[in-house]
Amino acid sequence: MKVKLLYIVICLFSFQECLQLKAQEVDSVSVVRDTIVKYKLVLVHDTVFVPIPEVEMPIDSSKIIYTKPIGRYDRGITNYRFIPKHKWIGGVTVSIFNYETDNSRLLFSLLKDIDINLRTLSIKPFVGYSIKDNTVVGLKLGYSRISGGINNLSLNVEDFDISLRNIKYSDDAYSFSIFHRSYIGLDPKGLFGLFNETTLGYSMGSTRFSQGSGETLKYTDTSINQLNLGINPGISILIMPNVGAEMSFGIAGFTYNWEKQKKSSGEVGKRTNSGANFKINLFNINIGITVCI
Repeated sequence: MKVKLLYIVICLFSFQECLQLKAQEVDSVSVVRDTIVKYKLVLVHDTVFVPIPEVEMPIDSSKIIYTKPIGRYDRGITNYRFIPKHKWIGGVTVSIFNYETDNSRLLFSLLKDIDINLRTLSIKPFVGYSIKDNTVVGLKLGYSRISGGINNLSLNVEDFDISLRNIKYSDDAYSFSIFHRSYIGLDPKGLFGLFNETTLGYSMGSTRFSQGSGETLKYTDTSINQLNLGINPGISILIMPNVGAEMSFGIAGFTYNWEKQKKSSGEVGKRTNSGANFKINLFNINIGITVCI
């Protein structure tokens, strides 16, 4: 009888342990007055949640740049600090384009005797100063070269016959400009940012257009002076502390040119022209490195 009673007591204790309430830890985060509060919630079966504050992580509002909306329009974009105030930035952007007819064999598979090439190179070192958070003004120098030619081009379609040989073109230009950049930081760590660059510059250079060779050489030399206003949006990525990679492209520009020409025959002339474009310029895509100190 005592043995049976002892056995019943042991079974009851075992059953009680199986039904014992176990606490479970559940993490939760809430925001109270611009402060992130992390809770460790103890979940008790069939009772209530008991919040136990674990750690408080205040939001660093100094990294957020507040911009006043224009009128009633608010874009709703959170602008994080990407370039701090009173910082110097410097770097260089490079643009290279190379085209040869050998790269487009499919395009010219139905055409014969075509040999065309075009090369462009642009190097623009710059330096700027951050007058306030995410706003930079500075100076930019530049050198660009365009060279190309038609070694051979023969087309014969019914009564239409064209034959061109030994045509060459070269363009060398030097530029000086001032620029203004406005950045938008995309993340609180300052790793990604968008910018829009507005430039006002002056450039001078010379071009030569020639045809033939030797005694049959004919050419036209042109000296060009240009004033230009450009808009160049882009993206910047911080690849290591204080060093970033960026890419920008021209989408709009206004130019005013005055030119002087001289032909191999001795004739001279001059002209002025102006223009504007609102499209992506494939010859004005720049990739570069920026250093912030």
